[in-house]
Amino acid sequence: IQTCPLAGSNSFVDSFGWPRSGGRSHQGIDLIAAPGTPVVAVAPGNAREASSVLGGLGIVVEHGGGDWTFYAHLSSFATMGQVSAGTVIGHVGATGNTGVNHLHFEYHPNGGAAVNPYSALLAVC
Repeated sequence: IQTCPLAGSNSFVDSFGWPRSGGRSHQGIDLIAAPGTPVVAVAPGNAREASSVLGGLGIVVEHGGGDWTFYAHLSSFATMGQVSAGTVIGHVGATGNTGVNHLHFEYHPNGGAAVNPYSALLAVC
């Protein structure tokens, strides 16, 4: 993670693993921010739409080497395809299974399960 996934004021706590409805556990960190705050790629890669019922408008950025990041609950999309770290890919919203404007952010190294990005986010946000 080279840069904060939000280009604007935000706040977050370590919510990775917290229980969710349906017996799920939280697979990312929720960064609370004003609606419309720019969401940016945290590292270079290929951005593509990855929307769902739970995540609402979402984006996956594949970073090479199997690493990928996921950004959910967006209000809109921006740049897709090849992006650099810091490229605006969307905007904060409250789509999907939420009523709060925020960015749900996940990090998946080596194509595997999500790992807790909290300490990496503390270093860049």
